[in-house]
Formats: sequence, structure tokens, C-alpha cells
Amino acid sequence: MKVNGISSSNIVNLYNVNKRNVDKKQDAKQNDSIQISRLGKNLSTYSLDDKYVDNTDKIKELKDKIENGTYRPDSRKIAQKMMQGIKEAKSRKL
Repeated sequence: MKVNGISSSNIVNLYNVNKRNVDKKQDAKQNDSIQISRLGKNLSTYSLDDKYVDNTDKIKELKDKIENGTYRPDSRKIAQKMMQGIKEAKSRKL
């Protein structure tokens, strides 16, 4: 009768399987969380609530100008704002 001993590779394999199971259990227990500062909470009320931003008069004025054909946007100002936005976007990516 021949009895084979336990090879070291079998022990390592068992250890790795057991470790993966433990890691999976630990990962399942972790939850993502976020904390918003008091300032952020206060600012969110201003950005989400329309009562702080009243653009109805400005919108009506622009609509009237467009309908009358008197709306003349400043192309230089538009181009400057576009370039500024592109530069800011590039600097955020770096």
C-alpha cells in the first residue's frame, strides 16, 4: 500500500482558496459612504431651489429680441468664454 504525503503546492492552493473566500466576505461588508460638509449642504439649497434664481424677465427680454430680429450676441465675448472653458477643462485633466 502506497500513501502519498501532502505536497506543499496543495497546502498553498488550499490557503489561497480560503483567503479568497475571506476577502470576498470582507468586501461584501464594506459600504461606500459620502459626507457632505455643512457649507456644501447650504450651497446645494441655493443651486437646486428656483426661488433664489429668477431669470424670467431676462428670458422674456431675450425671446422678444430674437423674435424681433434685434438680438445681436457679441461673438468676441462668446469666443473668449469658449476658450476659457476649454482651458479650464484641460487644466482639470492634468
